[in-house]
This record gives sequence, C-alpha cells and structure tokens, in this order.
Amino acid sequence: MADFFKTGGCHCGRVRYEILSAPLSVQHCHCSQCRKGFATLSAQGAVIGRQHIRITGEEFLTCYRTSASFEYRFCATCGSRIFAYEDSEPNLMYFMPATLDGGVHPGHPPDGESHIHVGSKAVWERLADDLPKFEAASPDEIVSDLMRQASEDG
Repeated sequence: MADFFKTGGCHCGRVRYEILSAPLSVQHCHCSQCRKGFATLSAQGAVIGRQHIRITGEEFLTCYRTSASFEYRFCATCGSRIFAYEDSEPNLMYFMPATLDGGVHPGHPPDGESHIHVGSKAVWERLADDLPKFEAASPDEIVSDLMRQASEDG
C-alpha cells in the first residue's frame, strides 16, 4: 500500500497527522469511560502500527491516563482527543478516525470493524447496524489483561 495516504488533525489544526497504511481495525466503544470522556454515546478508535503514522504538533498534545496502562492524548488548545496508547503494546496505537480530514473512510478491512463494550452502553442507545457486537472487549482490542479485568469488574 505504498500509495495509501490520509491526513487528519485536531479541531484547531495545531496537531496534524498522516496515516501511511490502512488501520488494522476500527472499534466503536460504548463503555462508560468513553461516553464520559468523549461526551458522546460511543467513541471510535482505529488500531494502527505506530510506524504507519506521522504526527506533527506533538508539542501541543497533553495526556490523560484512564488507568495505569492506558493514555489518551489530546490537543491542549482545543481539547480534541486524537490518539490513545496502551503501554503493553509498544508497536500499536489508536487514532480517532473521526478526526480524519473530510470525513473519509479510514481504510480498514470490511471485517475489521465492531462494537465493543455493548454490555455497558447507554440504555437508550440503539445499535441498528450488522457489525459484530461484543459485550466487553473485542478479540483484537489492544488492552492489557489488567484493563480487561478492570472493565469486567466495573
């Protein structure tokens, strides 16, 4: 995929990124942390190899740890959440595909998209599509066993 190239960034434009290959998957997360943190019913994260993304404006990023091993990075100026990292996955990361320019499709494979943590979705939210739905984490979610246990307990 040498010709694969898409761009994105935060709302104010201080943080920009380029993805150089298709993400491995996209997950629509319905957990209570994502609902609160993104102030929406679900949050979308695209899993990509860290070597396949170039970030500029990193000096404008700040971080928020939702657990001992999971960190979101967002623009300190406009507050857009753009990236997420799991400490136990040094070669992978998430980018938030809603921040791609022009609302383009992230390019993930058709069978690489799912809803996760539907067991804790808002009671009034309706999932009317035919994507796979997982009560908790999906099999390819990049979270540690510690995070998985915490989500099952909480």
